[in-house]
Amino acid sequence: MRPAPTADGGPGRSVPPGQLRSVNRTWVTFVVLFALTFVVGTKVHQLTRERTAPFLVGLLNARAAAGLINVLSPTEHALATGNLIAGRASIQVGQGCDGIDCMLLLVAAMVAFPLPWRRRLLGLVGGVSLVYLCNLARIIALYEVQRHRPAAFDFMHEYVGQTFIILVGSCFFLVWSGSLARTE
Repeated sequence: MRPAPTADGGPGRSVPPGQLRSVNRTWVTFVVLFALTFVVGTKVHQLTRERTAPFLVGLLNARAAAGLINVLSPTEHALATGNLIAGRASIQVGQGCDGIDCMLLLVAAMVAFPLPWRRRLLGLVGGVSLVYLCNLARIIALYEVQRHRPAAFDFMHEYVGQTFIILVGSCFFLVWSGSLARTE
């Protein structure tokens, strides 16, 4: 690890003031574009949530998770009806439990990151897919917690599950942006 470059010749190497302004402008552009993309994406999601919930929550999350539960435990016979998964246990996949918020954060960060669009699009496909698959794993794990340790469900849902999804998205972005920044 190297010390950050400074304009005054402090720790690290000296950087001309014009180059520091360029670095600062890049960060300001990233933060503004990130915030704008996230706010617009969140607003669009909020405005379309009622119409998209049957597909995003019911089909892509509840039904997919129920299908995977049955593959992993063939005797479970879990069935998804709307956003309810019922078998030997039952859980309701609510709006907000679909991983969309984390996906929106990841999309905003990747759209704002200063790389060619082709690399961003490849990262978006990989990152959103990873968050989606991890969210399915989270739903399945919560179903199993409800089945075997129902007293732990609230803690696992509110703290562990949500933290897990945020960490997955954050770690993906850090690895993706760091590896691509080194190759540029």
